[in-house]
Amino acid sequence: MRRIAHISDLHFGRTDTAVVDALAAELNRDPPDLIVASGDFTMRARRKEYVEARAFLDGLTAPWIAVPGNHDIAYFKLFTRFFHPFGRYRRFIARDTEPTFLDDEIAVVCLNTVRTWAPETDWSQGKITRAQIARTEERLAALPEHVFRIVVGHHPFMPPPWDAEARLVGRADEALDAFRRHGVGLTLAGHLHRHYARFAEAPETGAEPDSVAVDRGSAQAGGTRLLAVQAGSATSTRLRGNEPNAYNRIVIEDGRATVTVRVWTGAGFEDVREDGSAPAAVEERPGATAPAGR
Repeated sequence: MRRIAHISDLHFGRTDTAVVDALAAELNRDPPDLIVASGDFTMRARRKEYVEARAFLDGLTAPWIAVPGNHDIAYFKLFTRFFHPFGRYRRFIARDTEPTFLDDEIAVVCLNTVRTWAPETDWSQGKITRAQIARTEERLAALPEHVFRIVVGHHPFMPPPWDAEARLVGRADEALDAFRRHGVGLTLAGHLHRHYARFAEAPETGAEPDSVAVDRGSAQAGGTRLLAVQAGSATSTRLRGNEPNAYNRIVIEDGRATVTVRVWTGAGFEDVREDGSAPAAVEERPGATAPAGR
């Protein structure tokens, strides 16, 4: 059995200190086998924000693996954005923007979905190149057959149940096809500051993607089905959809994954109720209706 904590969109520079402290305390009180951080450590990739993010990571007792998010590269400093986009990320978080974790039971393969430029006004959207897909397939093919496979990126691979037209990471369909071919059981992502999970069915099955129970408390994946899991914002005040801060707890056992959402109540983190409601009312904070992306 392996236990994973999936955190995302911490956004140091725009955090709630009480939530940051409570999250660190909870992760250290009941440490998982691995913490997966799916990007957006900072708000504007400023040095001070990276220092705070690194201090948070250094305070965790469990090992962690991470990918950058679109907020982790410079926004206003265009020279830095175009020519040295991941300089501070590599200095303060990790030199490798696409790391891999492997033990006797699980494999975590990371994809950097951040792009420095796009032929549109919204540069916050992510994309996966075909070269990245090919590299990921090589990594997955080299894994021991028995391990449970997880792929991590910042931008979503599947739309939320309430918005079928939501913007996904570029080439999401091609990437999901490749993941299915290599037996990936979970994708983990963030960016939207909303928690949900959907089965990513192959188009030829004719099946509609199911809205599954991570938005009602927990979800389970296994066998031949690929579950795309999204995390809410773990610590930021930039909340969306009236959702509180949240993160995911994942248990991998006997080839199956069980995902449970832990939400902030104002006093601590608790599991989401099965009816989808938070355990307690959460006071709305400034930034709760912040737009997507930047």
